[in-house]
Amino acid sequence: MAAAKRVLPAPPELQSRWASVLEETERRPEVLALTDRFPEERSLTVSFADLDRVDTSLADVLLERPEEVLDAGQRAMRELLPAVGPDSDGLRLRITGLPPTAHRSIREIRESDLNRFVALDGIVRRVTEVRPQIRDAVFQCVACRTEFHEPQDEASMVFREPLECPESQGGCGKPQGRTRFRLLPEKSSFVDAQRIEIQENPETLRHGAHPQGLAVMLTEDLTGQVLPGNRVVLNGVLKSFQRAGASRGGVVRNTTFDLLILGNSVEWKQEEYDEIEITPEEERLFLGFRGDPTVVDKIVMSLAPTIRGMEEEKEAIALQLFGGIEKKHPDGVRVRGDIHVLLVGDPGTAKSQLLRYVADVAPRGIYTSGKGATAAGLTAAAVKDDFAGGRWVLEAGMLVLADGGLAVIDELDKMSPEDRSATHETLEQQTTSVAKAGITATLNARCPVLAAANPKWGRFTSDRTISEQIDLPPTLLSRFDVIFSIRDVPNQDRDRRLAAGILASHRQGESRATLPKESSGASEAPFPPEVLKKYIAYAKRTVRPVLSDAALAALSDYYVKVRSQGEEPNAPVPITARQLEALVRLSEAAAKARLSPEVGVEDAQRAIQIMQNFLRRVAMTEGGKLDVDLVQSGVSHSQRERLDIVMRVMRELQDRPEGAFSVEEYLEAADRAGVPRNRAEALLQTLRNQGEVIESRPDRMQLVRF
Repeated sequence: MAAAKRVLPAPPELQSRWASVLEETERRPEVLALTDRFPEERSLTVSFADLDRVDTSLADVLLERPEEVLDAGQRAMRELLPAVGPDSDGLRLRITGLPPTAHRSIREIRESDLNRFVALDGIVRRVTEVRPQIRDAVFQCVACRTEFHEPQDEASMVFREPLECPESQGGCGKPQGRTRFRLLPEKSSFVDAQRIEIQENPETLRHGAHPQGLAVMLTEDLTGQVLPGNRVVLNGVLKSFQRAGASRGGVVRNTTFDLLILGNSVEWKQEEYDEIEITPEEERLFLGFRGDPTVVDKIVMSLAPTIRGMEEEKEAIALQLFGGIEKKHPDGVRVRGDIHVLLVGDPGTAKSQLLRYVADVAPRGIYTSGKGATAAGLTAAAVKDDFAGGRWVLEAGMLVLADGGLAVIDELDKMSPEDRSATHETLEQQTTSVAKAGITATLNARCPVLAAANPKWGRFTSDRTISEQIDLPPTLLSRFDVIFSIRDVPNQDRDRRLAAGILASHRQGESRATLPKESSGASEAPFPPEVLKKYIAYAKRTVRPVLSDAALAALSDYYVKVRSQGEEPNAPVPITARQLEALVRLSEAAAKARLSPEVGVEDAQRAIQIMQNFLRRVAMTEGGKLDVDLVQSGVSHSQRERLDIVMRVMRELQDRPEGAFSVEEYLEAADRAGVPRNRAEALLQTLRNQGEVIESRPDRMQLVRF
């Protein structure tokens, strides 16, 4: 038997009930204050919980018939004013905090939701400019000179023109074919309007699912507030409109309708990761790890347990997931707390597998491959499409959408240099500046970046330093806090352990496919992926550790000790203040992973160990000394000295009467000056590639800038 249809109250009754709600919640002073601040402020915000507490049935009717109920509420607001003036019609009622029954996922919206009050949780993808939208068009009949009004539909992009001169407004009644109508813009009424597109949160998508979006119309004081990349809860009325297209036979109308949300209020996410629900039982479980000195090791073991080895890399990535503490100084300087990690390794070392696992386990993790990423796809783009009626629209890229999460970029070396350069600002300033098609904006991209790349020649070789084989510009490398080189060097004992681990994982996979899950014998990680994701979100949401005196002393002693190696004559600079800031971030992340309110000595020692592993792999010279210039400038101290010697040798050879020199003459002179023959050949090739040395005639070299 069908359910009985709800009997809805009449509009006068709705207005009186709203008046009772406003009086009982003591909103009269707020309404009176709005008239003083109009038009800068014109909206009264009412929580759905307050409405439901005072009048439950009115709250239920609001969800079913929102336009009529909101209109009654606005009339009730005007009744509270001592005198009704022209400004009173502009007062608006905004409802926030809709119940869970009104929340919808974009892909779950159906026809039963049409014309209802719904709440959408998502991320802003595109934003148009704020432009005036006509609400009440005033026309003049050419035949009788009568002026009349033609209200417009705010949900439609189509301008409605009159079909006749209405007699009800004093017109002559002539139809459109017998007279013409002239629009009077100066007498028509307009409102500020802006269209945005809200998209599903990337972390909620299934693998392979395309994120769905929905257009939203914001008007009046809601405009100009949101930017691409903002995570919001948007409350509004779901409407549908018919799209029409032109053809030879005239206008063709579609049988399927497009959806549009008429925005009523926008709620910004205030609490970090508040879209991840953590139950009281899970919170008690997490609090049990507070003070556990082995919790970081357990997290490292839980990161892609099928991938054997790579403990040092996993430890750095584990701390990256928790991140340090962002600082804002009184002079406006902002110091990022996010940790950037780069993995450069030989093929077959499971870099991509590890990156995909981390993107899945990280709250708000987004994965992309540099092979198909463009500058616009990573940062932001100005696009021109039908969404804004053919105007330019600002569209957020991957790093902007990852704001507050983790951006994972595989195959970073496969990107074009122009596209790769777009990430420089994002890595250090954590913003994305856009100046395209007349649109100038700065968007937030506050996310750590985990990237992977291959060596310059496909595989690391032993005849060159590691830094020479990383095919990325030094300006980009210097922005990563930790860089790991992963070399695939045959070693019988290590290979045997690796083979045993890989084959055991294959056997477990086969047993899972053929046997019941409980009898497969698989060893579970200390933190399953879903639990680890919630633990990370809980730690980032609730813990803000402070550096202790002991941790500060440990970091300071290490920094000064390593820097002292550069005090020797002609010694390279081992580390800089940039590495010290990275040590602070890693220490804070280690404390956050332990749910500790204070950064202890053990956290500082863990950060120092990670930094030593990084420097030993990437910034170690042939003489066994640390040289941070290998990472930050691409040229070591010794290479710079050799280059100076080689340039001096070439100038001396070019000073001779013949004005040029042969390769053999150059190599012999360089050898006498103390530069080995193989290094002299490499430097000559580098200078030729840079255009500093040319072959002026067969077998004769010449410096371009003598």
